[in-house]
Amino acid sequence: MTTSITAEQVKRFAAAWYQALDRHVPVEECYRFLSEEALRMRFPDGDIQDFDSFKRWYERVIHLFFDENHTVHAVEARLEEDAAEVRVVVGWQASWFEPPAAKSQRLSLEATQHWRVRRSDRNAYGLEIVTYDAMSEPFRYAPGFARLAGASSS
Repeated sequence: MTTSITAEQVKRFAAAWYQALDRHVPVEECYRFLSEEALRMRFPDGDIQDFDSFKRWYERVIHLFFDENHTVHAVEARLEEDAAEVRVVVGWQASWFEPPAAKSQRLSLEATQHWRVRRSDRNAYGLEIVTYDAMSEPFRYAPGFARLAGASSS
C-alpha cells in the first residue's frame, strides 16, 4: 500500500521544478517532471501537449530569457490519494535581449498557476505534472518593469 500525496511533497516538487527552469537544465531533466501521457500545458506563447512541443517551447525560452529567478510565494494543494489539484503563486524575474536593441529588458511579475499532479516514479519527488496553466489568472507586473507581449496582466 502506498502513502497518500502530502502537501509538503507538492511544495518540494514545485520548488524543484522552478529550480530546474532557472538553471536551464537539459530538456531531458525537465521531462522527468512531466507526464508522458495526457500532458497539457498553457503558456502565453502557446499550448503544449507532448514532449516534442515542450522541447520546442523550452529551447526557445532558454535561448531568450536569462538571469531567471522563480520565487515560490504559495503552494496550495487539494490532495487526493494519487493526485492533487495545485494552486501555485510564483514570482518570476527574467531578462531578455532582442537585437538590435541597445539594452536588455527586465521582467518582474507574480503569476498564479493551476496544476494537476499525480504520483510518479519518474523523479525523486514522486510526482509529475499532468496539466499546467501558467495563465489561470492575470499576471501582476511590478511597476516599471517590461511586460510580456500578448500576455494578460493586471
